[in-house]
Amino acid sequence: MRRSLVHLGFLLLGCACGSSSTTMTNADASTDRGSPPSDAGATDAGGASGLPGDEYCRSAPATPCRGSALNSCGVCVTPSPARAALERTNCDDTQRREYCRGGTPGAPNLQCFQPGSYPTAGTSERVTMFGYVRVFGNGGDSQHIRVSVHRVNDDGTPGEMLGTAVTDTASPASGMEDVFSPSRDRVLFTRRTGGYVLPNIPTETELLVITEGDPADAEAAGLWSHRIYDYNFVLLNREIDAVPAPTGVTGRSVRFLPRVISNSDWTAIPATSTLTSGIAAGRGALAGEVHDCDDVRLANATVESSPRRAWDGPVVYFSENDTNPLPDLSREQRGTSLLGTYALLDVEPGAVRVSAVGYSSGQVVHLGSYRARIFPDSVTLVTFRGMRPWQAPR
Repeated sequence: MRRSLVHLGFLLLGCACGSSSTTMTNADASTDRGSPPSDAGATDAGGASGLPGDEYCRSAPATPCRGSALNSCGVCVTPSPARAALERTNCDDTQRREYCRGGTPGAPNLQCFQPGSYPTAGTSERVTMFGYVRVFGNGGDSQHIRVSVHRVNDDGTPGEMLGTAVTDTASPASGMEDVFSPSRDRVLFTRRTGGYVLPNIPTETELLVITEGDPADAEAAGLWSHRIYDYNFVLLNREIDAVPAPTGVTGRSVRFLPRVISNSDWTAIPATSTLTSGIAAGRGALAGEVHDCDDVRLANATVESSPRRAWDGPVVYFSENDTNPLPDLSREQRGTSLLGTYALLDVEPGAVRVSAVGYSSGQVVHLGSYRARIFPDSVTLVTFRGMRPWQAPR
């Protein structure tokens, strides 16, 4: 098992040599800060905070924390100041009805963090990966977005490229999406989401998905020049053929819907989050969602990273409009909304660890901790989805 990047449990979601629209090689990222240590196979127990569920992250440093912050796998995270209890998202409260539960959602499932219940990987298979690219925020049609899938190097940089494709709104894998007003009472516009197909992608394997405007299309490159690096991504065997494949796709397949962010939202999100100067040139953003072990979104979770971002403002949590999420400053006292979405802005390039915690049954519990990498002028996505097999102690 290679050394883990994460414990990684965006959304919003660049290479070190300059613009995110240039061609990426592993050497491009070599000027970033050093690689993070491994979670798996650790022998020192100094980093565990004592929170229920974080027993596995023994290699994390025993970081001293200030105020009400707690050490969770080497990251100082402040639990919900309002002591708001974790809530699983009800499908009736969202437009897309995904990563949710119908009826009474029940308590968060955190069993995968318990010793004796750590997950194991299935046998890897090769499948066709297909889907369409979603837009985070107000961007237009996701036409001519380049999607590439990589293995992940030990230092978090993109490894072997396993496939690349450019989206097309005429593809059988494409879609349409209504974008709702902030109050979710009317449709503002309908966007076309460009489809893609990538054959021969391995399941049950830690992967990294990168999206950006296709450099071969000047218009697309000008609209979508900020890359998204989507970590903690796995095609699961149980997802094979769960969604009917589009015309032209044969054999076993798995659908995945990556994201892209427009240049206008790269500017607008910080501006509406009190970072009026915007993300500094050469820095990036860290974003994603908090889910439980069933991949259900969690409200009232809080998130932090180490190293901390350069901007000493608050972690940004978002509204509950999943077609057009906006920063919601009122969530600072509670944590994530029912979308589970967070963002940390103005982060220096290099290795990073991100952790999440929340209140369950009156006590603070661990919701995941992952390692990833920040790239200049780009978004690093880390969605918490419980413990991953490569994080389990050996």
